Amino acid sequence: MSSEFSVNWKYKEAALAGRLFFSYCAARATSVPTTAQIGNIVYNPPGSGVNLVMLQWNVQVQVTSATTLGLTFGVSQQATRPTTVTAADATGCTLLNPPTFTKGMAEAYAIATIITAPTPVHLLMHNTAAINTVGVDSIKGDFEGMYIVPPGNVAAISAITAAVTAAGMTSTLLWEEAPVGE
Repeated sequence: MSSEFSVNWKYKEAALAGRLFFSYCAARATSVPTTAQIGNIVYNPPGSGVNLVMLQWNVQVQVTSATTLGLTFGVSQQATRPTTVTAADATGCTLLNPPTFTKGMAEAYAIATIITAPTPVHLLMHNTAAINTVGVDSIKGDFEGMYIVPPGNVAAISAITAAVTAAGMTSTLLWEEAPVGE
């Protein structure tokens, strides 16, 4: 038996190098794309020197809704820091060292006033009207790095058709911070 430990997880190198980050927003309303965004919002400040390589998303709709038809991932330009913000419930490096997680260049919010409403670019899930919340399922997906959020932009999870009600959704976003030009 070899004493060598080998792991082939796809995010292992980025995690060990301290380049992998998450945002976690628990039991929140989630708005449709708007400038008064509520949900899970990640901001990459101008001059950060990094691109946010979006890797995974995870959502759980936990309150019955007859009007929210689903969730999307969207982006918009944001040259200045968002205002009227509420921080994400947890955010930081996945090289975990709680209770204080090492922060990256990106900022994560549960509520933020932004300049331009996010433009949806990726459908995350469909929400069946009057969803039964008993035994709620967590739904996740892998962006596989296909969306890059450069400096001066914001990315957000938004509702389709109507907002998710108060305390209605928990979500996570995962990204790698890669130097611009890499």
